[in-house]
Amino acid sequence: MHIKTIPLKTRALACAALVALSAACDVDSLLEVTDPSRLLSENVEIPSQAGALMNGLEADFLCAHGAFLVVTADLSDEYEDTNAGGDNWSLDRRRPQGQNAWADNDCTGFLPSGYVPASRARWVADNLVNLLESWSDAEVAMRTQRLARASLLAGFSLSMLGAAHCTIALDSGPEISSVEAFAHAEQRFSNALQHAQSSGAGDVANAALVGRARVKLYQGDGQGAVADARQVPEGFRMDIYPSAAPNRLNNRIWATNLFNFSFGVAPWTRELMTGGVPDPRTITYDTGQNTGWAPGNVWGQSKYTSASSPMPIARWEEAQLIIAEVVGGDEAVGIIDGLRDAHGLPHFMGMGDSEIRQAVIDERQRELWFEGFRAYDIHRLNLPLVPAPGEPYQLGVKGGSYGDQTCIPIPIIETFNNPTIRGGA
Repeated sequence: MHIKTIPLKTRALACAALVALSAACDVDSLLEVTDPSRLLSENVEIPSQAGALMNGLEADFLCAHGAFLVVTADLSDEYEDTNAGGDNWSLDRRRPQGQNAWADNDCTGFLPSGYVPASRARWVADNLVNLLESWSDAEVAMRTQRLARASLLAGFSLSMLGAAHCTIALDSGPEISSVEAFAHAEQRFSNALQHAQSSGAGDVANAALVGRARVKLYQGDGQGAVADARQVPEGFRMDIYPSAAPNRLNNRIWATNLFNFSFGVAPWTRELMTGGVPDPRTITYDTGQNTGWAPGNVWGQSKYTSASSPMPIARWEEAQLIIAEVVGGDEAVGIIDGLRDAHGLPHFMGMGDSEIRQAVIDERQRELWFEGFRAYDIHRLNLPLVPAPGEPYQLGVKGGSYGDQTCIPIPIIETFNNPTIRGGA
């Protein structure tokens, strides 16, 4: 289906609400207007606009990635809520519901949705792949490289959806589990790898290997994950680059933590130690700001210090930790020690499989701090919840108690707009 008369700069947002989340609804009749300032989709989705469409996808993905980091940090033990928005507290309490108003937000909300921006980015990426496949190399410069990049971002978008949510839906289809979402992501990563290898896009190929190793691990395919992870070259890293303007493209961890102070580093994630010494990967500090809606001052993180701080989406260190988790033993110890050497940290001194396993978990928490991994690690590894379920939530400030949810229900915008789900209700 084509949205026929939407301004170019807002087209992706409309696609999210009206297509990615409810592709089967008839919106053409609502949008059929005569306005010379507006563009028809058939005048936008053409080969000469491939570069502009790719730029739009990059912006949508950056928006979605930032929202995902905020949401999963708050659901896990990385963030604590320090703002006055009572509806937002449900996520920090580990009691999120599909009807929470924040679940329908875009990426610039004080508490963004993890679902709406990522669904938009996924749809825009898949749509661009379909367009590029229908065009020829003669019509579009670097067509195969763009196919690789769009497929890669589709894979990461699906990975984010699965890592944050209990269930999702695609293109007005039925609810599927997070594991099924990861299977869809694996397919996109495989496509990205194929296109990248055929076009010589080595950075995209390596990122696709990291992404595919990640979602294979999440699906329980440890050996497949290791096979991909071993191919990632040492030192590889792919970043995305937020911008100081517009707000939509800000680094969202910086924005929520150090700009509007709506979230602070949680007490149980501050000043993490490794081998008995402070870990430089997880430096926190008291900002001196007090919003009045938290037990104390807002604590800051030191990883993203400006609106334009780069954010990694795939890197060699994650691939190494995937190998360590699956293989264990002496190889895992060697990987842990190697990662610590890069930061001048003491080597691991434990013994036995259980201590090594815990060391890998601890290393993931520190090496991948505020990169969107902690919440799903808690979920998939059944890690202890801190504070424990039933403990008072910000006693004397907000009230209620902590729950035990480790994933976010599918939001009401999907259940209302998706005829497959609505029809089965």
